[in-house]
Formats: sequence, structure tokens, C-alpha cells
Amino acid sequence: MAKNINNDWDSHFLEQSLIFADLKLLLEQSNWTDWPGSQGLLALLDKPVILSSGHTLAMHPQDETLPFPDMGYEERVYKKGIISTREQNWHDLFNALIWVLFPQTKILLNSLHIQELERQPGKKRTPARDAITHLDESGIIIASSNPTYLQALKDHQWQSVFLQARSHWFSKDGFSESRQQQSIGAFVFGHGMYEKAFTPFIGFTGKAYCLEVDDNFFQCDKMSQYKKLDQLLSSDIKTNNSLADSSYLSPLPILGIPGWAKENESPEYYQNTNYFRPKIRHKAKS
Repeated sequence: MAKNINNDWDSHFLEQSLIFADLKLLLEQSNWTDWPGSQGLLALLDKPVILSSGHTLAMHPQDETLPFPDMGYEERVYKKGIISTREQNWHDLFNALIWVLFPQTKILLNSLHIQELERQPGKKRTPARDAITHLDESGIIIASSNPTYLQALKDHQWQSVFLQARSHWFSKDGFSESRQQQSIGAFVFGHGMYEKAFTPFIGFTGKAYCLEVDDNFFQCDKMSQYKKLDQLLSSDIKTNNSLADSSYLSPLPILGIPGWAKENESPEYYQNTNYFRPKIRHKAKS
């Protein structure tokens, strides 16, 4: 269960975990002393975001003043460009920050939700909607210029990707010896992951979406990396129909990512097979 269950404001929330390092870069000029509110969140955008409907992205408090109250959340975003936001709520704050970092992908996911709702109305969810939700809530983008690392992660070769390739990871605190050496990195997409990062625990798991990037990707500054990732991710989802179901997403033990937990500096940390589980191999039918 996440810290701040009563949603008390904490001006030092970015210090709660190493997982927040990238948000510190995004918010370094914000100096928030209280909840920023919808307009404070929108102010983080470097330019207006135009949604599929042609409307400009807006955030509105989820209260009695919310326009079009009879619309569902996704429908309101799609048709009116309005994201209903609980203004003193960590989950919704982190969702808004992901809209700032990945606007094109969030627009695409909203469109895909609507397509699936039209295909199968009602409470029963399609496999595609499940996959979209998994990425939206629990997604971690693993970007690498070395496809071998991406395959090792999909195959649950944790020792290989987290230990043997350790010098090729990078964090703001300088985990890698230099950016020239970096060839793999992790980027939070699922806003629920930030909420859980308040109180990280063994068992903390996300859904990895693996993306191959070019050799120059990690030479860019962090915010430029996010812009490139947003373009690559939205394009990859459309081109490969990768969210038709959840099979493209890989289980990811979050606290194994180098630089995201101090404890994983010890090789013995990765010997916990209850957390770093081997991949289950299904026997072929005879």
C-alpha cells in the first residue's frame, strides 16, 4: 500500500525513492509547496497538446463543476479533451505528469480505449483493453540500443541484464561511468508505479515494454529522451498492434533495475528467486 493514503501533501515526495529521479528533472523549477492543481499541472507542458478530437488538452477538477458529467472518463478525454483530475490525489497527479512526458502515447491509448469500448460496450473488458490498462498503470519502458539485453529481459535472464550488463545502465546520479557507455535504461510510464514507489517492497513488479533505440539515444539529455520515446512508443504500438493483448508486456521486478534500489548493489540481492523468478517454459503439446 502506498504512503500518503490520505493524500496529505509532501513537498519532499521526490526524495522518497530513486525511481523519482527523472521527475526531479521535470519538476526542478516548480517549487510546489502544496498541491499544484489542474492549472499548475498544465503549466508543465512546453506546448499545447491537441487530442484526436481536435480539442486542446485540458485538466479539470473532478468535482461538481466537472463538465459533461454523464460521460465516462475515456469518452470525456476523447470527445472533449478534458481529463478529470482529483486535485489532492497522488494517483491523479502522477497520471497528469505522464501526460506531460508522453502526450502522444497517452492520446493513442485513449483512442484505443474508445475503439475497444465501441467494439464491446459494457463492463466486460476486451484483451486489448486489459493490455492498454496494464501499460497505463504499470508500464515501464525499457529502451536499449542492444537488442540482446531486451531479449534477456524478456527471457527473465536477470543476472545477465541486471548484473553482467550493469555498467551499461545509467541514472541521474551517475550510475554508469559515462553516457558513452550507456546502452539500456528504464523509464516509468505507468503512473501507478510512481504511487507504489512511495513504499517500495520486494514483490514490486511492473510490465516492461521493450523498445530498441539508436546508438545516439543515450547521448541526449533526459527530457529529449522522453520526447523521442514518446514518438517511438506511439509509433511502435500502432505499427505492431502490440497492445492487442498483454503478451507483448513482460513482468519486471522493479527493484532489480540498477540505480532504483540501493540494495541491488549487492549481487546476492538477485538470488531471491521468489522475486527474480525464472521464466516458465510451457511444454509443447504432443
